[in-house]
Amino acid sequence: MVAGPVGSIFGGLAGALMGALFGGAAGCAAGSAVGEQIDNHVLDNYDCMACGHTFGKQHTS
Repeated sequence: MVAGPVGSIFGGLAGALMGALFGGAAGCAAGSAVGEQIDNHVLDNYDCMACGHTFGKQHTS
C-alpha cells in the first residue's frame, strides 16, 4: 500500500475493471463458438430459394 488507502481503492477498481473486460471477451469468444456449432448442427440452416422453406441437414449415424 505505497499510495495509501486511496491507491488501494483505485487499484481495486482497476483490477475489477480489467477482470470484467477480460472475462467478457472470453465469454464472447466461447459463446460465439458454441453458437456456431448449434447453428451448423441443430437449427434449420438451409433455405429453399423457390418457396422459402427452411430445413436442416439429415444426420445419419
